[in-house]
Amino acid sequence: MLLVALFAFASCSKDNDINTDQELKKALIDEKTTPGGVRVKLWADSEDLRVSWNKLYVSLKTSSGANLTNASVTYKPVMDMMTMAHSSPAEQPVYNAEQSLYEGAVVFSMPSGTMGSWTLTVSVNNEPVVFDIVVKPAAANTKHTAAIVGSDGISYTVALIQPFKPKTGINDLQILINKRQDMMNFPAVEDLSVELKPEMPSMGHGSPNNVNPVHTGKGHYSGKVNFTMTGDWRLHFKLKRGNAVIVEDITLDLLF
Repeated sequence: MLLVALFAFASCSKDNDINTDQELKKALIDEKTTPGGVRVKLWADSEDLRVSWNKLYVSLKTSSGANLTNASVTYKPVMDMMTMAHSSPAEQPVYNAEQSLYEGAVVFSMPSGTMGSWTLTVSVNNEPVVFDIVVKPAAANTKHTAAIVGSDGISYTVALIQPFKPKTGINDLQILINKRQDMMNFPAVEDLSVELKPEMPSMGHGSPNNVNPVHTGKGHYSGKVNFTMTGDWRLHFKLKRGNAVIVEDITLDLLF
């Protein structure tokens, strides 16, 4: 009876572990183990990572199988282009106790392919593991991230966070703005004012009742955008610092 009870307990523990992963309802990208024995699983909302803002999650388990909830976790994306390498904007993970996941994000600026390949280094308490990442091009007729050099000589990246699934009518709008400090560092920009102008290129009109995005923290700017019909939409953004126009026009494209 003792053996049966132990077997049942072990089976339940294993099933619970499997169910925990299944209940995440996320795509498992890969898993690695740190030199110290921490099992690192990398998750995403979809198995297709694209040239865009991508939310990425990490689950951590110790060698005994316990969830590791108080670790220091960082992301470092790198595109190796043979003769050179560069990084891209990344939002460092924060632990979400409800899902037992560390949640962060990466803006992949170009697709994997003949030009180069992406890796994502996930450091857990200063112990790194390196994931090979396949980044697909943006979906046809869309552009969810763009970079442009401003009048101040700095390269700015704008990435669309919301709407993730656009709909006709008023949509929550959220963008992330970063600047290139050097090829490996892209800090968030928090001191801009942003003007929004939607356009439907195929129909030659815009839309009313939009709300310009304002900074809400860590480079996130939130507002409202009104899509009066389905189809192709282009979002024009003007970036200003005080009264000075830094970027006259940078555009993102949506299709729904």
